[in-house]
Amino acid sequence: MNPVHALYDNLPAKAESPAIHDGDFCLTHADLIAHVETAASDLIHRGIAPGHRVGLCATNSWRHVVGYLAILRSNAVWVPLNPRNGAGLNTYLQARAGLALTLHDTASAAAAGQTTTALNIDDWIEAPLPTNTPTLPPILDDRDATFAIKFTGGSTGTPKGVVQSQASASCAMASLNAFYGFTPDDVNLAVAPLTHGASHYILPVLAAGGAHVLLAEPSREAVLAALKTRVSIVFMPPTLIYLLMAEAAFRPEDLPRLRHLTYSAAPMPPARITQAIARFGPVVGTLYGQTEAPMTIAALTPGQMQDPALHTSVGRAFQDTPMGVLCEDGQVCTANAKGEVVVKGDLAATTYLDDPAQTTQARHSDWLKTGDIGRLDAEGHLFLLGRSKEMIISGGYNIYPAEVETALAAHPNVREACAFGVEDATWGERLEAAVALYDLSGDLRELTAFVRDRIGPVRTPKTLHRLDALPRNPVGKVVRADVIQLVHPATRPGGLRTETLETAP
Repeated sequence: MNPVHALYDNLPAKAESPAIHDGDFCLTHADLIAHVETAASDLIHRGIAPGHRVGLCATNSWRHVVGYLAILRSNAVWVPLNPRNGAGLNTYLQARAGLALTLHDTASAAAAGQTTTALNIDDWIEAPLPTNTPTLPPILDDRDATFAIKFTGGSTGTPKGVVQSQASASCAMASLNAFYGFTPDDVNLAVAPLTHGASHYILPVLAAGGAHVLLAEPSREAVLAALKTRVSIVFMPPTLIYLLMAEAAFRPEDLPRLRHLTYSAAPMPPARITQAIARFGPVVGTLYGQTEAPMTIAALTPGQMQDPALHTSVGRAFQDTPMGVLCEDGQVCTANAKGEVVVKGDLAATTYLDDPAQTTQARHSDWLKTGDIGRLDAEGHLFLLGRSKEMIISGGYNIYPAEVETALAAHPNVREACAFGVEDATWGERLEAAVALYDLSGDLRELTAFVRDRIGPVRTPKTLHRLDALPRNPVGKVVRADVIQLVHPATRPGGLRTETLETAP
């Protein structure tokens, strides 16, 4: 069934219970449904039909949630656009998706980029409807119908559009419910962007009669205040967990309702996991997924996390999502093997937008190839060993070197560039880049601003290294590992002129 049915689950019991907390503003489940249906009716009045693609570019807020659910309730396709992408990238993504309409909030108006038709949700959500607003149609149930189109970076520098089906979204929702066992008493803290993994929590928590606390910005003070009062469940990238632990001391007893702190989007070293358990209590768990198989390929519960031997694991596969590794002999193994992680079932019922060749290339028989290299132990626990694609995960965001290098190379003074990730205690991986310039006196700060304007702050290197030339192998190719070795050794080769600029905190 279409996941948006969850909005109405158990409605008589939950109608007057809180559904959304946004600062001092609160919506009950009945209020939320009324807003959603009003907004969905207006979308249809504006010409949005089943299957039309509607973009949504906004910070976390109750209006963002209403807009997201209204898109789904109108039987349209949701296309999230992260404000942190920057206007240039979002303009490109909107054109790629062929959007019929783009919703945005006031804060994200510029970052949303250029669009054919735009609607400001801050003005729209509470505006009176025209008198001829159409009646809402039944919810469309079609497992093969498109639920969402989400963009992920590409190793070639071109973002890939992942078409997620209703079947995939429903499977992710069911797996999350199995993992958490949501109840009417649960309050989820939406501190990660709703344009990313945090959106997966909206419907299952509401289905159970629970509530969400929304934070537009991940202020450490605001996060800790929420954790110390009403929050029982929270999903965060490791970076934010580290920042919280660096704050003034707090103990598990200071977080009386917290029962599940889930980290995802990036690995967490075992020492940090031990530290997090000591600070937050025995509530730490993890989820492993990707855009092509959203959120719930494998998981490790807080109970399982009590075993230190599993601190380097991302857990076992969910019941309805077979997982294995593709070995060198072409066989898929489900235990005691190493290879590329593969997954199948409804969760993997996804394709690449307008790219059947890439969709086929990403498959091995009926298995989806994730691009991650992993090892399965005898019990089926997955241990990730690396990535077959050159992806950097910094602060929970996926960044591909090629897209950063393309943005750097677009500057007229950049002769060549190489982006890479280095281990970082805060960010997991720290995005850096080495550049060779035509004018050696060029301003690196101006180059940083140029890149930030083109692809946003997430994909802007935190450190730039100026080199006379990038090192090449005998066939003339720049090797990323050689660049890292060149700019990060204790002593550099004599005679090599370098300059380093720290470009971001």
